Amino acid sequence: MKISKALLLFTILVLSSCGNQIIYFGREYPETTRVDIYFRENDVKEPNEIMGKLTYEVSAKKNSDVVQKRIIDQAKKKGSDAIIFDDVSLTTTGSATGSAAAGTGKKGFFFGIFGSKTKYERGQQIKATLLKYSKNIGG
Repeated sequence: MKISKALLLFTILVLSSCGNQIIYFGREYPETTRVDIYFRENDVKEPNEIMGKLTYEVSAKKNSDVVQKRIIDQAKKKGSDAIIFDDVSLTTTGSATGSAAAGTGKKGFFFGIFGSKTKYERGQQIKATLLKYSKNIGG
């Protein structure tokens, strides 16, 4: 019984550590305190360079203001001067979960209960481009 409780606890910890992470590929600069927000590349008038791309996948239940703030905070940490929100889309993800239990009866007979279930969740995926203004690039 102790083994099955430990296995259950381990599984819960592993599953809860997944998801809601921001994935960023690109350059980093010293942290900024302000980030301009755009939704179209043509709206950016300041000369700039693309410093990186960011993707954030999160539950559709998350408040959009909270999601936007988290992305902006990450952009500031990476040293971005501006961010273009390229794509915001709803996704459906499936995650399989399974469980198993087994033991012996009073007369030594083996019995077991096995099950598996797939749960589908709605999510949102946000893709953004981080910009560094040319005037702020040392060099």
